[in-house]
Amino acid sequence: MVMLKGRELFIAMIAAIFIIGFITILSFDGGINRRGDNPLIPQRWRNVGIQAKVETTTTTTTTTINIPNLQNTGNQINQDNQNIGGGQGTAYDKNRRKLPRIKKGQVNPFNKIDKVYKENEDLNKERSNIIREEMKFSWEKYREFAWGMDELKPLEKRGHDWFGLGLSIVDSLDTLYLMNLDKEYKEAKDWVENVLNHRKDTGRKVSVFETTIRFLGTYNTMFALTGEQFYLEKGRDIADLILHAFNDHSPFPASFVSLTDHKVSYQSWAGNCIILCEPASMFLEFNEISRITGDPKYKQYSDKILDALASMRPSIPGLYPTLISQDGSRFCNNQISVGVMGDSFYEYLLKMWIYQDGVEERYSELFQLSADAIIKHLYKVSKQGDGFITNLEGNSITNTQEHLTCFAGGMFMLAAASNITGNDEKSALYMEVGENVTKTCAKTYDLTPTGLGPEIAYIDPESGNIRFNGYKTVSWYILRPEVVESIFIAYRLTGNTEYQDMAWKIFQAIYEVCRTENGYLGLNDVSNKLTIDGYQQSFFLSETLKYLYLTFQPSSVVPLDKFVFNTEAHPIEIQYKN
Repeated sequence: MVMLKGRELFIAMIAAIFIIGFITILSFDGGINRRGDNPLIPQRWRNVGIQAKVETTTTTTTTTINIPNLQNTGNQINQDNQNIGGGQGTAYDKNRRKLPRIKKGQVNPFNKIDKVYKENEDLNKERSNIIREEMKFSWEKYREFAWGMDELKPLEKRGHDWFGLGLSIVDSLDTLYLMNLDKEYKEAKDWVENVLNHRKDTGRKVSVFETTIRFLGTYNTMFALTGEQFYLEKGRDIADLILHAFNDHSPFPASFVSLTDHKVSYQSWAGNCIILCEPASMFLEFNEISRITGDPKYKQYSDKILDALASMRPSIPGLYPTLISQDGSRFCNNQISVGVMGDSFYEYLLKMWIYQDGVEERYSELFQLSADAIIKHLYKVSKQGDGFITNLEGNSITNTQEHLTCFAGGMFMLAAASNITGNDEKSALYMEVGENVTKTCAKTYDLTPTGLGPEIAYIDPESGNIRFNGYKTVSWYILRPEVVESIFIAYRLTGNTEYQDMAWKIFQAIYEVCRTENGYLGLNDVSNKLTIDGYQQSFFLSETLKYLYLTFQPSSVVPLDKFVFNTEAHPIEIQYKN
């Protein structure tokens, strides 16, 4: 579940569009400043584009993740604290529902690709090598023109800052590591270890949400993968700085915080209310930093967020409006979205249950309530048989499919594989919904002249036609990962190579349309490959290329029964309980 520059402007525009009935929504993972350099704009929403050809012959390298023994690293949390759950403390229940235990000879629901991968091994190696080379190319262009800055602007041959903390370097670490790009990984690691200072005065506040998923998420992952102590210390440092966004009057953090003077601010366009997905996106990262440091304070802040959200009562049980008051006493609007402003709330309910091996049952209960409500109220099947998840504005559905919502295909499939409901019939429904949504999201790419999917598509309720221009649509493409994320999960969980074909077709379109001689860009209009935008998003390196690469790698590389991805595609080790 990947949720920007000029974020306030962008989100304010979206809020206005919500009010008038059009969901011209942004992309909420990064600094979506599409026309300016406002540092208060999350970066998940930008654009780019151009053409070129791939000609590369390299040998495939595969990284099989081995987790170091962390028993003697840092201070260990006692057993009660390790049972990460509600703020009241969760007793360990041996009879609770937990992840499947796979015995020898049994089918692993998280991995059905071994046979088909071997049958197509040469092709898989060739394709993953080509994707690896494009990661190397993107990194080299960033290093050449934007080193130490947050993101590359390829056409201008310069960098752009909205954090001021070398975001692309940090966000790329695990992608470089997993792809065995050793030289590039060492460059990134050395800079993070020896140059990066979270506390330097950049003159700007940072998004608490983006800092958590990108910086803390990376450090948690890299410590688990390498065991190197400096990653643990970087994680502890950034987590401590994020804590300044909290106060005694609210269970939720402020939207923005200065890492220097610790001043905070909120989204003025939202009436200083809190965006739903932002506090919820702290669950995985804060629980993991508590686990690996042995300090329960981060988990305790996460528990307060869970307590507050669990106590709220939306008018449709399970479907939370996208804005909530600072004290958690009320909702500030009546828009419901599994995409923009809502996405990782639903995503992390499931992933926390998986990460904890079912220790905290509230995550399961809240997720099942939400998943069933999504299917009942938001999941639609068009007259052409395309399944999609739309939004609600008040009592009206929008008949739109956001690119951001496309992560939900993978979410429903993971819910089925993990058997969170304990009900085979319900798991089969979740799998069906997940696959249908994933196929429709891939179809939004197929239908456009460029082969790239729009930010928001509209599904005509009368004809079932999918539109990528005009009424209720947003036609830009900003190198987003959500569609290839769900395709990767679908391939791993079904073994159906149709999903590999989808992924490869999307990669080819990205390569042919978005590649320039100085890096990758997005598009302002998916119907016109000449309408290029300015940014090589950090999530393109962290998420899009990573998921594409993993789709052509063996199951031993980030196995889904051992790891769960945070919303920025940084894998976190699942904590199985005996």
